[in-house]
Amino acid sequence: MAFIDDETLNKIRKESDIVDVIGGYIDLVPKGKNFFGVCPFHDDHSPSMSVSPDKQIYRCFTCGASGNVFTFVTNYENISFYDAVVKLGEKIGIKLEKKNKIKKINQYENLYNLYELSVNFYKNNLNSIAGEKARDYLKSRKIDEDMIKRFDIGLSVSGGLSKVLKNKCNPEDLVDIGLSYMSDNEVLDLYRNRIMFPIKDMEGNVVAYSGRKYDDSDGPKYINTKGTKIFIKGKTLYNYSDAIDEIRKKKEIIIVEGFMEVIRLYSIGFKNVVALMGTSFTTEQLEVIKKLNVKVVLNLDNDEPGKQATYTIGNELSKNGINPTVIVFDNYKDTDELIMNLGPEAFVKSYNNKINYVDFRLHYLRNNKDLGNDIDLAKYINEAISTINELNDDVLKEIKIKNLSNEFGISEEILKSKVTFGQNKVIETKIIEKPKKKYNKYNISEMRIIFLMLNHKEVIINYEKNLGFLPSEDMRKLASEIVIFKDKNNGWSYADFMSYINNKPDIIQTLNEVLANNNEEEYNTLELEDYFIIIKKYRVDKQINKLKEQIKNTLDIEEKKRLMKRIEKMKKEVLEW
Repeated sequence: MAFIDDETLNKIRKESDIVDVIGGYIDLVPKGKNFFGVCPFHDDHSPSMSVSPDKQIYRCFTCGASGNVFTFVTNYENISFYDAVVKLGEKIGIKLEKKNKIKKINQYENLYNLYELSVNFYKNNLNSIAGEKARDYLKSRKIDEDMIKRFDIGLSVSGGLSKVLKNKCNPEDLVDIGLSYMSDNEVLDLYRNRIMFPIKDMEGNVVAYSGRKYDDSDGPKYINTKGTKIFIKGKTLYNYSDAIDEIRKKKEIIIVEGFMEVIRLYSIGFKNVVALMGTSFTTEQLEVIKKLNVKVVLNLDNDEPGKQATYTIGNELSKNGINPTVIVFDNYKDTDELIMNLGPEAFVKSYNNKINYVDFRLHYLRNNKDLGNDIDLAKYINEAISTINELNDDVLKEIKIKNLSNEFGISEEILKSKVTFGQNKVIETKIIEKPKKKYNKYNISEMRIIFLMLNHKEVIINYEKNLGFLPSEDMRKLASEIVIFKDKNNGWSYADFMSYINNKPDIIQTLNEVLANNNEEEYNTLELEDYFIIIKKYRVDKQINKLKEQIKNTLDIEEKKRLMKRIEKMKKEVLEW
């Protein structure tokens, strides 16, 4: 934080209203003097995050997540504190030089640099005379120069990349990260004569490629980077790092299968799109989508594998409390083909007519069934009932049962007898509980004192004048930081204090412990005095124990008497408090 002066930091914090900022990420509802929303930092199903416009802080009463506007953006977007300050600064017109940023040390930094060099190398190839055919091909696919620049599309020619890069690294690294291969102790380019589509990880680092054939030469249509130490396909969503702002702005994410659909949709104005790069859907990808807390639109391919993937992914999302919608259309394999043949308006129409996942699933269950056959029909009805039974809305259950009854002439009573009403589906979440730390009366008192110091400036002053000590070293350090901050700034701001301790992880850990064990902000003088007395008694008890130890270790009778008198005097003073 040495690169951002306190005045600028506090100005950005004060002009970035926490309710507006957090409200741009999650839905907030006013309740009393605060706002509440579903916490994005744990598997929350009821609003447990409180946002205070007065204090400009947030706090989750379930998982303990807390902080100011910078902390929220840092943790929600998984970026550095500095990047969060820069991001919020830009929104209010304060530009900070990113070159001053403390560069995050990453063990793979050199490998990311190799990929960045390869991106520039391939882009230069595409813009050269040798790239004419490839440019014509892209033009024929209606990928214009803007799209080429936006997605850093390039071209691998007959070779050359390995020669350029091998002097900048250990040649084995080029093989390990999928840019080259080894033949007769020579490092050669893996990609030749292919249009190159860079793939970025979730943080925006280029980590892989998909190389597409653009002529009639032999070989597969695509060559894709296999898994490496920096590219884990199951943890990647194509275009995520570039689409995330638009996703949050629209509060919706469109999921497609391949990068061509992303590029095509971006070209017609849909910028909140990511690709799975296949039909598989991993736990890691699910967790990313859950954390976004936005609407999910499935737009996978229109062939059988794509429909199967929509069915499987939709089920997984539904089990995790996400109710997706599905874009459907006929006659074309995927969105790219649809737009290429019928134009952007055809997709817009399909998007506007998207259906809820339940209807897609009910329709999908008809596949490969002869509904004129009693056995197939019975199988479909039972599968449909199972689907309806999973719904968390009794009214919707009634509607679907009525539709099923009308379509197939089956009694509503029979169908309803197989469906459970009045019991909302409970999403099972495996929670691993940490063993609860046991606290004595001194621990409870010192945490309560600190909590009140955080919320009331007068308690800080009272602490300085009448106590100035806490038993636990970590709590004592936190109290000291609070006092130092108050004196340094000639006042108290809870939100600014959170920025002040940002680079002090031990203090933050102690603060979180305090917040996890305290809720009530209101207090009275007698309550605070009681906590002070408990802490003072701790100091006295500690001193008395030391004196008792001295009594045990001395043979001098007069010294024993003197020490005993001191103990009696201290006990008497305690009784007078």
